[in-house]
Amino acid sequence: MKRLTKLLGVLLAMSATICIAAPNTIEQTKTKLKSLSLKITQLEKKLSQSKNKQQVLDKELSNTEKQISLTIKKLYTIRKQLHLTQEQVDTLTKRIHDISEKLHIEQQKMAKHLTTRYKMGEYQPLKWLLNQENPNDISQLLTYYQYLIRSQQQAISKVKALKHDLDENQASLNKELEEKITQEQAIIKKQHQLNGDKAYQANLISRLHKDIDTKQQQLSDYQVNKESLTKLLSQLARRNVMLTQVPFSRMRHKLPYPVKTRRNKIDKTNQGVMFFVKEGLPVGSVYPGKVVFSDWLKGYGLLIIVDHGRGYMTLYAHNQSLFKEKGELVEQGEQIATVGHSGGINKNGLYFEIRHRGKAVSPLDWLS
Repeated sequence: MKRLTKLLGVLLAMSATICIAAPNTIEQTKTKLKSLSLKITQLEKKLSQSKNKQQVLDKELSNTEKQISLTIKKLYTIRKQLHLTQEQVDTLTKRIHDISEKLHIEQQKMAKHLTTRYKMGEYQPLKWLLNQENPNDISQLLTYYQYLIRSQQQAISKVKALKHDLDENQASLNKELEEKITQEQAIIKKQHQLNGDKAYQANLISRLHKDIDTKQQQLSDYQVNKESLTKLLSQLARRNVMLTQVPFSRMRHKLPYPVKTRRNKIDKTNQGVMFFVKEGLPVGSVYPGKVVFSDWLKGYGLLIIVDHGRGYMTLYAHNQSLFKEKGELVEQGEQIATVGHSGGINKNGLYFEIRHRGKAVSPLDWLS
């Protein structure tokens, strides 16, 4: 665009220096100027069309990445529920095993008593009387024997009833476990589909970027993104909705890193720092505060902003998934997102900024 404008200026200067020119030369120059103006108009129209296509694709990418964020959050929740249900099933299985052993012991005792009874025969009490045994002792022995058998039968009945209840509970838990596994598989399938959509959309955007004549255009886009973010931060700073017991201003060189990494994995930028770490790693809030923005923003992807009061805010960009929503309170170190590469960057990482009343300050002066 700049080259064409410069060329137009040169041609205009040349036409101005021609004091006495043949009519044909003037007409030819006018024709060339008209042709050049037409080409500029056509280029501007194509550039406008490309920008419109880019806006549509950015919106589609935003929706896809938001859906990926939701599926990751759902997968995280369902796997947590699966773990708890599996623990319940394991506990119940152990209890059923213990009850089965107890039932086996009681049944062995009962079998032993029945065997003894069988060996005694039907006329054993009469034999005791003929052998002149004490009738009272015989009566007590028979009474004790009958009580023991009856008690044994009751114990076995109770153990069987308890085992039956436990078996039913186990069956119910197993059914619930199967349902959760089915849900997990459906979420994973949806996640794979969304990742495919995201890759396709990202490829289209990449090809479109090559069609836009492009370093100057990218610089313009970056300026628009910066102005949009500065405006957003300015609005949020005026609200000043979060007050902490210990002022954020006293936390210089005391804040933890938002992700676990080494210093050689940090890339300093003009506004903040970039932590190049694996996709999916947890992102933690560096200080207590209130989430004032949790959404997709062009140039920053899935972005979350936490207000710490008195004009201090922290920004976490290019996330894979956002775990907190606008208005939620967060504690220091609490997970608010996962590392990703949303917003069009090619490498996994977390972009981190600290702002005071909308102005960026060096994060390395605050991190411990």
